[in-house]
Order: sequence, then structure tokens, then C-alpha cells
Amino acid sequence: MFKKWDIIIIVLLICLSFIPELIFGIMMGKNYNGTYAEITLDGKPYKKILLSEHRGEDKIDVKTEYGYNIIEIKDASIGIIDADCPDIICIKSGFISKPGQLLVCLPHKLMIEIKSNDTEKNIDVIPAY
Repeated sequence: MFKKWDIIIIVLLICLSFIPELIFGIMMGKNYNGTYAEITLDGKPYKKILLSEHRGEDKIDVKTEYGYNIIEIKDASIGIIDADCPDIICIKSGFISKPGQLLVCLPHKLMIEIKSNDTEKNIDVIPAY
């Protein structure tokens, strides 16, 4: 059936197949340090909130000429929980917490994007009570 070298080659190939998983796992893990949410209104920066160290629940009321949104921050995630837009797709999108994820309310020109960058300054830290 199997010879000694067949088994050695099979075991070696199985071990080698895990190398990309280890490399990408280490690289992706570094990108998740220091995540923050960047809120923009009408294409202009509105607020940055540090998520990686946030604990508890906080709410932000955003009222503009286009309408209102209520943003909730739960621990390390953020989401829109109330809005007066007709389609409420932004509420149905739920909470986001990983870099690259977006929440958008088109009628109100509101966008929340999760970013990761440890060197970023001017981040609002909302204390947990």
C-alpha cells in the first residue's frame, strides 16, 4: 500500500498547506489593532470614535437638514438604530465592527466606516459609565 516515503510526503504537504493560513492570520491580526469608526456627513468628516477600547453603550444623535439618525455604539461595534428616512436600509444593516465595513444612509448623506490605523490622531474617546 503506502511506502515510508509516501507517508512522509503526504505529511509534509499537509504541513505546507497551513503556511499561508498562518502568514495571512498574522498579517490580518495586525490590521485590527486600534479600530475606529469615522462618521462623515455630506462627504465631510463629522466624528471619529475609537472602537477597539470602547466598553458599554453610547448614543449619538445626528440631526441635519436632510433628517436625523441615532447612532448607537455597543462595546466595539457601531450601528444606526433610528432614522427618519423612508427606506430605513441603514437600520436593517445592523452593527459593524471590522475594518472595511460600511453603513450608509443615502437620503441623509451619512456614512460610517470602520478603519484601522494605530497612528491616527484626533479620535473622540467616548467614556463608558
